[in-house]
Order: sequence, then structure tokens, then C-alpha cells
Amino acid sequence: MKQRYGRYDEEENEEPKRRPLGMNVVLGMIMIAIYLGMAYLLLFTTFFSNLYDIVRYIMGVVFAVYGVFRGYRLFVGMK
Repeated sequence: MKQRYGRYDEEENEEPKRRPLGMNVVLGMIMIAIYLGMAYLLLFTTFFSNLYDIVRYIMGVVFAVYGVFRGYRLFVGMK
């Protein structure tokens, strides 16, 4: 008798069924827009002028890089 682990409803040779895109994708897109919007506010406006300039630029770059990273992960996850 062959012992099987994990999900029993999938056959070994079948490809896993894709989940339909739903609220995870929508929430992911909203969060990406928030991260990139924060980066824009920090880098190109005077909205956060009470912070030191170097802190604003570092935080803006971190938000921009993380927003792009999340966008890449969302794009790869949708395939």
C-alpha cells in the first residue's frame, strides 16, 4: 500500500488546480498603490517636510522598492 501525504483529492500526475483570482489580488493591488503613493509623497512633495530630508528620501526609496517588489510578487503569483 502506497502511503500518501498532503491533499488526497489530487492525483499525482495531475497539475494542481488554479485558484480563481479574488480579493487577495484586489487587496494586493490596493496595497501596492498605497506603497507607491507613499513613496511619491515622501520623495516629490513637501507633505512630510517636518522630517529630515535624508530620512524622507530613505523612507521614500524603501516604500518604492517594496511597492515594486510586491507588484512583482503579485504578477508572478497570478500566473
